[in-house]
Amino acid sequence: MGFNKRHIDKEIIVSAFKDNGAKGIINLYKADAIFMPADSTVCNYIDKIVCNDDTIKNKQRLIEDYMTQLLEGLYKFN
Repeated sequence: MGFNKRHIDKEIIVSAFKDNGAKGIINLYKADAIFMPADSTVCNYIDKIVCNDDTIKNKQRLIEDYMTQLLEGLYKFN
């Protein structure tokens, strides 16, 4: 059995969202270790949502809201 690690950046998050919505982003976090750039607001915000002790439904709603607003230009994309 191997160690499953994943490198995630803002482009990967946006791509996962465009392809599969919030479920796509949550699926990115199904790994033993996650590596993200420390200076990415997008990565940090998504990480806080996914790692929160909330229901999957609430996490998906928060991700949908944030990503929709991000792609509409309401948030800085860094």
